[in-house]
Amino acid sequence: MEYVAPDGRDRIIPRFHIKPVRNNFLSEKEGREVWHDVEYVELIVPGDNKNIVDVAVKDEHRDRWPTKYAAFKANMEAPESGTPLEEWAGVGRSQVIELNSVHIRTVEALAGLSDSQLAKCVPMGGQALRAKAQRFIEQTEAEKPLAEMTQRIRELEEKLTAALEAKAEKEAA
Repeated sequence: MEYVAPDGRDRIIPRFHIKPVRNNFLSEKEGREVWHDVEYVELIVPGDNKNIVDVAVKDEHRDRWPTKYAAFKANMEAPESGTPLEEWAGVGRSQVIELNSVHIRTVEALAGLSDSQLAKCVPMGGQALRAKAQRFIEQTEAEKPLAEMTQRIRELEEKLTAALEAKAEKEAA
């Protein structure tokens, strides 16, 4: 997206942000939703609310708006990997907001809290919530072999279908 005004100034407004993106490979491998935080930039042309583009940050974005990108990085926390609380059925929306306010953003982070951290972050019902998160992780670990087998079966079915189609085409020719 290139938009330069007649006076030569860049008119695009970049808004850098973090967006959770599903890691399809790890989600299939582990048999549960796995997401990673990815840097995105929203490119806005002033006065045009229909022409807003949201794309993953590339070097060209960092080079074009270095001061805005640096400001974004200065206020950003380190990206986290795991199952976002928003994607887990074990908590409600208000509890997600509450946990995010104390920098707990994944089920794995919640499951790994010590008793003292838990008492500070979730004083009411915290131990039950942590136990629920730990059970979720244990369950997905236990289901991992089944998920891997299921993925392998899908791959073999696709290969078999392709081989049968190729054989049918060869016989028809």
